[in-house]
Amino acid sequence: MRRKLPSISALTAFEAAARHASITRAANELSLTESAVSRQISLLEEQLGVRLFNRIKKRISLTHAGRVYAAQVTQILRRMERDTLEIMAHEGDFVNLEIASLPTVGAEWLIPRLGDFYARHPNVTIHLSARSTRFFFAESPFDGALYFGGPKWPGARTVHLFDEELVPVGRPELLQGQRQLPHEVIVQHRLLHLFTRPDAWRQWCARAGLDDINAMRGPRFEIQSMLINAATAGLGVALLPRFLIGEPLQNNKLCVLSDLAVRSEGAYYFAYPEEQEGEIQLAYLCAWLQEQAAPLRRSLEAKSTPEST
Repeated sequence: MRRKLPSISALTAFEAAARHASITRAANELSLTESAVSRQISLLEEQLGVRLFNRIKKRISLTHAGRVYAAQVTQILRRMERDTLEIMAHEGDFVNLEIASLPTVGAEWLIPRLGDFYARHPNVTIHLSARSTRFFFAESPFDGALYFGGPKWPGARTVHLFDEELVPVGRPELLQGQRQLPHEVIVQHRLLHLFTRPDAWRQWCARAGLDDINAMRGPRFEIQSMLINAATAGLGVALLPRFLIGEPLQNNKLCVLSDLAVRSEGAYYFAYPEEQEGEIQLAYLCAWLQEQAAPLRRSLEAKSTPEST
């Protein structure tokens, strides 16, 4: 049975017109005439049996179906272009893995370690993208994802890497010569929160025996790097995992205000599509991530502090 695949010319014309919301601009970008672009789009609509654009005089706008299809086509064309460039550059002697990662964890924990992975697997290239929320692997270009949360991900296998333990940190001058601050003094400062850990300060206050504190007050930040920068800038005190703040601690930009810690409800995992189980290069990456995570995992397991989540 013949596959119902649109031509690359039609997809390229549609993607350019959708991106620019203009046949004229698409034609200029592709070095085609406007009639040629319009003809390719008309052929595509005829093949699909779906109207992709609303046409009012000389103006165009995407229909609902057009918006959905444009997002998919854009992703496919970008992947094809990237893979083509990789093939040309490496003459086929390589494997690409598209990996999504939490922005701060990717930048501060994963990237500094990738040199070791490349030394062991020189023919594997990791393309790393930042993602803060989960997605469906079937609707993405990704082969795997480093994420925080629970162990279940629909349509994916997950591997536990390590748990998360949070300690209160702030500018060194907050200590005023003391080794640590009393718990009641710490919470007098502005409390800085992470959107994805909304109960962290409430849990910490409960462990500290502070029952009369409004632990929900203070500004909230979307990603860990923002929270780290806010604490470094002296905007307040934050609960952060030590493994993400090694550089600020070493350079005296931040300090741990108390050794009292709380365990987060979630943990860090690596997920990959079920259908890719057994892929050798992905298995290499998965095993390597577990190896890199082992020191953190052992450190947290060795502590006697119980989880308070």
